[in-house]
Amino acid sequence: MALKGTKNIALSYQSMIGDQVAVYMTAQIPESGRSNSNKTIQDLDLYEANKAECREDMAAFDEMLFELEDQQTAAEETPEESEKNQEMEGIQ
Repeated sequence: MALKGTKNIALSYQSMIGDQVAVYMTAQIPESGRSNSNKTIQDLDLYEANKAECREDMAAFDEMLFELEDQQTAAEETPEESEKNQEMEGIQ
């Protein structure tokens, strides 16, 4: 018998206005680095009245998610793939 499974990173954040939740944000990042994320507006009136702040929180969440995705995929790259990707980034 062998232990078999996968490891996921789970994120669960909220955009808070005062002590109220305006937006829920969640994400799952499997070892493959291909994430699945959701944003749910919990309180539409609160969101509409504070749209700029909520969008800042959502952008911060996305940035965190992208960094974690990049870490996951970088960990999976072989040294040759990593070198090739760095060379390609220098070309752009």
